[in-house]
Amino acid sequence: MAANITEETEVKVARMASAGEDWRTGKSIIECNRYMLDNSVHTDVTFNVKSTMLLAHRTILISRSQVFESLLTSQASSGVISIPDIEPAVFGKMLSFIYCDSVDVDDSDAAGLLAAAKKYKISGLEALCMQKMKTGVSIESVCIVLNHAADSQLKDKCVEFIFKFPQQVIETSGFLQLQPQHLLAIIADDRFNVKEELIFETLVKWSEKECIRQNLSVNLPHQNQVLGDIVKLVRFGLMEHKYVKEKCKKFLSSESYVDIMEELAELGNNSGLIKKKRGLVATPDDSNSVSSTLTSNSSSRVFDHGASRTSYGATQGLPSSFTSFPMQSNNTRVLHPRSNPMETSNSSRSSQDIPEVTDCIRPVEAVQRYSLEHRERVRLGYFIEREQRIIVERFEATQSGKAYTRDNKDGVSFISSENLKLHGMLIYGSHQRPGSYEIELEILVDTGIRGSDLQRVYALKTSMSSDGATKVYELIVSPAVMIESAKVYTIRALFKGQASFYGVKGVSPVLKNGLQIDFVTDITCLNLTSKEIGQFPGLIFEKV
Repeated sequence: MAANITEETEVKVARMASAGEDWRTGKSIIECNRYMLDNSVHTDVTFNVKSTMLLAHRTILISRSQVFESLLTSQASSGVISIPDIEPAVFGKMLSFIYCDSVDVDDSDAAGLLAAAKKYKISGLEALCMQKMKTGVSIESVCIVLNHAADSQLKDKCVEFIFKFPQQVIETSGFLQLQPQHLLAIIADDRFNVKEELIFETLVKWSEKECIRQNLSVNLPHQNQVLGDIVKLVRFGLMEHKYVKEKCKKFLSSESYVDIMEELAELGNNSGLIKKKRGLVATPDDSNSVSSTLTSNSSSRVFDHGASRTSYGATQGLPSSFTSFPMQSNNTRVLHPRSNPMETSNSSRSSQDIPEVTDCIRPVEAVQRYSLEHRERVRLGYFIEREQRIIVERFEATQSGKAYTRDNKDGVSFISSENLKLHGMLIYGSHQRPGSYEIELEILVDTGIRGSDLQRVYALKTSMSSDGATKVYELIVSPAVMIESAKVYTIRALFKGQASFYGVKGVSPVLKNGLQIDFVTDITCLNLTSKEIGQFPGLIFEKV
């Protein structure tokens, strides 16, 4: 670490010179650099690092950093350079790396060193810090690591860590440093299980810091400017009426504020009523009519070559466990069946009885949270309780070339260890070239001996377009289907379209978040989907 200016150092060097000693003897270049740094030998630049004076050499700094070159060639030789945003210990370690090309990086200072290395463009130190952080992300450092992480594995690790400790992470200084796209995606995700009041208050603090980072004066117009669409992701409908009125009004458009307050008044501020509805709050409507509902705001995932892990979407630069949320409505709709999907029947209804459902399939890389007109969006967006969705994946790899011929169905059965809600499933898209599919789907529960006494609990007819490159799409089940533990449920679908990707190396049982799902081959389906191979690479659940 660079030494402070002291009389002791000056006396030591002078004594050695007068005695004819050569401190360079037996030392390597790196050891000589270390000696010059530690003993302030002929230093010619002084840094004031939060009132701690550290000495260094212009030539060495310029040889290692373009940023230092620009800074030092424009600075008067006798000037003291102020460093107000880095801790002295961290700056000292950075100097050690500059002089010696190595430094001990601890868990406690890795994040700070990474930020310093980024600021001064010292790539070797950046790589060293990132390597250290891959093995030791902490509550204090995770947001900083996420900001600077370049590879998908580290980003995924940060995301999972944040959702595991959301209450602790939101209280850190690093959370206030999150880049806007990361903050938006975290706030939007149902797994960020933090009280809405705390989320809102933290966003206000973040907006103040972001104004400073963007060299804007801290005032309400600028705070609203930097927040943009992020503030729309707060679930204001889960707050107390008084809190929204006193604390939140100035951060909302007049239209949004009026809509939220009207809904709160209509519901008597009975947030428990809303919370029980979770993501499926419907607008009042005639029970016989087709009503619109929000596509469930579960976390999207991008599957990389069939691997059973998440990866980053190339277009968004966000981890796949984040969801991308374009805030402008595209007026797509998901329609409830006109007839009751829970209708009891021991045999399948004719295809004419299955309701047509449009736009219930979306590529996993491009999930949109808000898909309704403004009024419906407010009712369904601001009033949704944060919840945890669990995506159970059942294949270890993906291949291409699955055919759909002779009207044979694909199907698979499953058994859950717990009561759940089934919010959707993953299906494979076309391979090699764009294509389209007509799909007839049904979900059945075995009320007796499997295969002989099945009751349909859900059915739909829909269509989808596939781009030929996206492997996995999410098919939304709305309303969600209740899954009882220890019962056998079967998903069957008739696909009409070109060859698609398909999964191989099936896993059963699948264990995730304390949940166990056993997959079973549906012997009545003859299109080669089984527990080992085929369609339906994943199911999307919510614990109840």
